[in-house]
Amino acid sequence: VIHFHNGVLVAGSLNNMPKGISTRLVNEDDLTAIVSLAPANHPVTDLSVAAMTSGLSLDVVVGTKVITPIILMFTGECSSVSTHPVVLLRVGRGAEVVVAEWHNTSVGLSAPLMAIDIADNARLDYAKIQQDGATTTHLAATGIKMGEAAVLDGFQLSIGGCLARLEAHVMLAAESADCRLSAIYLGRRNQHHDITTNMTHARGHCRSNQVIRGVLDGSARGVFQGKVHVAQDAQKTDGQQMSRALLLSRKAEADAKPELEIYADDVICAHGATVGELDETQLFYLTSRGIPREVARAMLITAFLDDAVDTIENIDLSAMLRPHVTGWMQEQEEIVDA
Repeated sequence: VIHFHNGVLVAGSLNNMPKGISTRLVNEDDLTAIVSLAPANHPVTDLSVAAMTSGLSLDVVVGTKVITPIILMFTGECSSVSTHPVVLLRVGRGAEVVVAEWHNTSVGLSAPLMAIDIADNARLDYAKIQQDGATTTHLAATGIKMGEAAVLDGFQLSIGGCLARLEAHVMLAAESADCRLSAIYLGRRNQHHDITTNMTHARGHCRSNQVIRGVLDGSARGVFQGKVHVAQDAQKTDGQQMSRALLLSRKAEADAKPELEIYADDVICAHGATVGELDETQLFYLTSRGIPREVARAMLITAFLDDAVDTIENIDLSAMLRPHVTGWMQEQEEIVDA
């Protein structure tokens, strides 16, 4: 566990790192790499680099397989604080690593910046849990570059905050890269969740797949913006994205903007978006067999979310994420009972 508190790296957090991981505070060369990987001309990139509260560089040694998950834990409690942690993660050629971000702060503004470089034939299993306090604004930007035959199995879960935007820009920069980047957002009351992705297929024979699921109650609003850009030379591209939202309240709102920008002529690309309510027929079927209505609702919502959770291949990350989804569901049942 590498711990940041109020955006500042906690002393001693870099002790006892797994073999194959080298760490240091970012230097001038690291900043150059961060700027090249992070979303260009982006407000969060510019702000967090300029106002960086802590900068950390993580390097995974070439050919190393790190079994122990590396957890970046972000905590804080001061509502008047603006935090800008910056992390550079480089996965060496042929290496494998598991990394998770866990955000559980109550600061005024949390604006983390992640810059990730996955080298040729390397693999990164990655998860992000955004579970900030009810008054926190969370604006995150992540830039990812993938080498030849690199694999990214990524997942994002947005639950907390009053306003949260999780933005990821992925560059499939070499052939045969494989990116899976799915997400779930769960909102209630007046929360606003925004999942934004920009997937650029710069070379051919690459695959990307995005599965987005959202559940909204009260006056919550959820947004998914997903762009897949296929360059002219990126033949044999396979780019898929599907967004589905479930509204538990007539005051809730879900907006989806899937987008394909294709300049190659030999591709398989598709996108889609649906917004709906719980199926009353399915609810009636379950309740008619003696299942309480609240339990039946929870069963249907869980089944709806499982499509996204099941995309996580790494057992450790899946085990880390599921309790947070279950916890939100239990809170939802309590609200319905009340």
